[in-house]
Amino acid sequence: MLWNKNFTLLAAANVFFHAAVYMQFPVLHRWMTNVWGYTGVEAACMAVVFGLSLFIPGVFNSYLVDTFSRKQVCIRSMIVLGLATLAYPWTSATWQIVALRVLQGSAFGIALMATGSTLAIDVAPSHQRDGANRAFTWSGIAGMLAGVVIGLAGMQHVAFTQLVSASACLLAVAMVLIGYVKISFRAPLDLPLCSSDRFLLFRAVPPGINMMAVPLVIGMLFVSVSDFSFYLCTGLGFLLYLLVRESVRRQVDGRIQVGAGQLLMIAGLMALHHPEGVYPLYIGGCLIGLGTGFSIGQFLQMMILLPLHCERGTGYHTYRLSWELAWACGIFLGVYLQSQGKGLFGAEILIAVAGLLLYQAFTYRYFKRHYQKH
Repeated sequence: MLWNKNFTLLAAANVFFHAAVYMQFPVLHRWMTNVWGYTGVEAACMAVVFGLSLFIPGVFNSYLVDTFSRKQVCIRSMIVLGLATLAYPWTSATWQIVALRVLQGSAFGIALMATGSTLAIDVAPSHQRDGANRAFTWSGIAGMLAGVVIGLAGMQHVAFTQLVSASACLLAVAMVLIGYVKISFRAPLDLPLCSSDRFLLFRAVPPGINMMAVPLVIGMLFVSVSDFSFYLCTGLGFLLYLLVRESVRRQVDGRIQVGAGQLLMIAGLMALHHPEGVYPLYIGGCLIGLGTGFSIGQFLQMMILLPLHCERGTGYHTYRLSWELAWACGIFLGVYLQSQGKGLFGAEILIAVAGLLLYQAFTYRYFKRHYQKH
């Protein structure tokens, strides 16, 4: 059974973990602009620093989780992430903020690898590991949306120090839940210190690049839409996707799924730019959440089917790195375009259309060609 005690604990921990990290994006951005006097672009650069820092420890991933206790690698990386979070109110120079973002990004990257690419696979039955990767991803997206809502709503009423403390508390809950997970002992392996294993799967990079069109748009929306009810509606749209997915048992062609996902996202973007009103915000959020589910569901499926034997964790981590980097770059791109006095609607539509065309023209054929080889 997939939803055994261990997997349920990990999925719940994943929700708290992502909520803790993603609530910091709006909170830190406002803190840097209001308290430190950074421009919007300068503050957005810190998001990119965080996204790029996920790649720093990547070459050590395999050595860490196959030499030391996987649970301890995960928990200790979260401890580092939490301590760095609590340190922000005590910073006194820009280099310290940059250092904390680098430290957080590196710790987040290790924790992502230790949870989704390792522990979630370890506790799942071998014949249900595809489903485990999908379910774990959905729990992360739920945590991401919850974190954004908490951050946007909280920073209007709660002091910065209390918000970073709340983020650290959410991380503590995640650590406690992971502590109760039972993992079989694994003898240390004689592995090289550096490798691409559990870091980047080059076979999965092309669909990963294509997939980045989705979080790029979502990152840009994060810049332009500050009403947390929009993100609640996005969550409802994503939940609707999960219900549709469970009710449709027949395998849907990937071209149809990505096509539907990107078209729904485009429709949601058009609804958001409708003349003034409340309902366009709600409708747009639901359509974008539904479209995100369809698109990401297919891209994730490709990236966990392309790996060869014992490469599943590496394929999944490649997906996560692609998502996080694109989200951070979307924030930067959105802030930069706004600083130049340009609207985001045209760029968002262009990225969504480019993602659809790239999939139809190249990525689908690439997947068919490479997946059939094993």
